[in-house]
Order: sequence, then C-alpha cells, then structure tokens
Amino acid sequence: MITGIVCEFNPFHKGHKYLIDSVKASCNDAVLCCMSGNFVQRGEFAVFDKFKRAETAIENGVDLVIELPTVFSTLSAEGFCRAGVKLIEATGIADRIAFGAENDNIYELSEIARKLNDADTQKKIVSEMQSGISFPKARSKVLNNATLDYPNNILAVEYLKAASIPCHAVKRIGKGHDTDDKEYSASAIRNELDINRISSIYNCETAVLSRLRTMNSDDFIKIADVSEGLENKIEKAVREATSLDALYELIKSKRYTHSRIRRIILRAYLGIECIPDEAPYIRILGFNEKGRKMLSEMKKTASKPIITKLKDCSKDVLPFFLQECSFTDLYNLGYKKPLPCGTEQKAKIVIK
Repeated sequence: MITGIVCEFNPFHKGHKYLIDSVKASCNDAVLCCMSGNFVQRGEFAVFDKFKRAETAIENGVDLVIELPTVFSTLSAEGFCRAGVKLIEATGIADRIAFGAENDNIYELSEIARKLNDADTQKKIVSEMQSGISFPKARSKVLNNATLDYPNNILAVEYLKAASIPCHAVKRIGKGHDTDDKEYSASAIRNELDINRISSIYNCETAVLSRLRTMNSDDFIKIADVSEGLENKIEKAVREATSLDALYELIKSKRYTHSRIRRIILRAYLGIECIPDEAPYIRILGFNEKGRKMLSEMKKTASKPIITKLKDCSKDVLPFFLQECSFTDLYNLGYKKPLPCGTEQKAKIVIK
C-alpha cells in the first residue's frame, strides 16, 4: 500500500517522524509526500529550501517527495489541502491519504467535512461573517463544534473534503501547534533557529516593502483573498508601515487573521494573481530506492506529466515551471547573504 501525505516539514520534527512511522507500521506502507516548496501556508519563507527539506524527509522514512507549487502552498487551508490531495491522486499510485490530527476519529472528522460541503452551512457561515468576524470564528460558531479550534483538525477536514480515495488519521502527539514544545512544534523550533542561517522574509524586508510601495488598490484587489475593501486598507497600511510587523498590525482586524494577511502580503511580493485549478505537472524533489520503483510505476499511471528539471518541460507547462523559478529567485533574497538567480534551474533532485 502507498500512502500520500501533504506536508511542509518546516522544519522536520519528531511529530512528523511519528506520523511517517505510524503510517508505515500500519500496512508496511511506502510513503509519498507532497511537500510545499520554498514558501509555506503560513505566508512565510520556508526556513530551509525544498531540496534540503526533501532530503531530511527521505532520511526519516519518506520514499518519494513531490512538490506542492508556490501558487498553492500559499493559499488558505482549503486551497492548500485540495491542491496537495489532487497532486497525490494525480500520481495514480496512492491508495490513501494520511494526516496527523488532534482528533483521530475519522468518522467525526468526515461528518464535519460533510457539513462544511453543505450549501446551507456555507450560507450560514457567510451570514455570520457579515457581522465582522473572521471565517474561522464564523465556521466554529455555525458548527458549534470545538474540533475545529485545533489547526491540524482543520487541515484534516479539508483533506477529507478534497479526497476521492480513503483517508487515515493519526493522533498528533506532543503539546501541540504553536507551543514551546521544541520536539513536536515546528513554530517552537523556528523560534530557536538563528535567522542568519536560514531563509526568512525578514532578511529581505526592504525588498518586500519596496515591491508593495509600487502597488495600489487596483493591484491588491487582484490578489487571492482580497475583497470587500481590504485592498484600500492594504494600500493605506503600505504607505504608513516601515516594517513588516507594523504592516501586519495595521491591516489586522477581527475579520482578517494574521495568517491570511501574511499570505496576501507574500503573494503580492511574489506577484501571484491568477491561481489555476490544479498544477499542470508533478514535480519530483527526491526519492530513495523504493521511491525509484514508485516513480517507475507513476510514469505508467500519472494523469499529469512528470518533471524533474527544465528539460522535461513541454511548451504547455514551461511557463508554470519558469514562474516557480522566479519565485525561487525571490526566495534567495531571504538569506542574510543572498543567493543569485538561477538556482532552481541548476538544482539536482535528492536521490538516496
């Protein structure tokens, strides 16, 4: 059996290892990961580049890593999860999707997913948001269920909404998300990392602010998740703020969460406007010997072209790949000592 996992590993920690080991122990599984590239769902730069994170994943039990492109990895939970699941399903080799969650009751999670897919539920959520509260709070109020108060449960439900193959939940261990648990919380580990040794949006703060100052409300309205006059608030904030933290604070409100604002600002910096329905290809980041066999099978079953490098791109998918290359060029400005352009085109996939 082959299990697919949508992930970020930003950075890899013991909780990720526990998930991989649990999945493999359940059915002697092979593990296929669809991992965010150089930018992550929190609206931030990945602390280590995608090839380094793919290498760490393979060293810790993952057999094959494919990339979740930036235009999808910087979306809200719904878009992020849907894109990851659809890429895994597009390989044609995955038997199920697995994920870690605070609640591992797959039946309860599935019932919540069913309710969220209901048109009446969506209308009620929109109605609650009209009072000025954020989408997460409106959703929680309508469902009247504390399950979605926990971040991994939110992702779990979105995976279930998107998947057409079976899903498997593994109970998350450790203190939880955004705690001081340096073994099981990615945020705690990030807080301990030396910013001079990793890539960070704060290392190219001036570049980001410079880009934003060239934009106006007409430009901001083109960015996904910007609506209802938020573009005007962003334009005003951009002209006042002299730091990213100040900018986030000026835009933040009860309606707009910090993570949503960070994603919007990151997409503005990267110039992301149009979001395609799905990725046009499957990009390989790394594999081990078992993964090599999986890749061989994928070449027979995949519903999308498989690429590892620039030369693999047809004319149809080349613009999308070159866009990802341009994103990496901007990611490279996030190092204390910036890297030159072109590293994406020269990168070699991880083979273990």
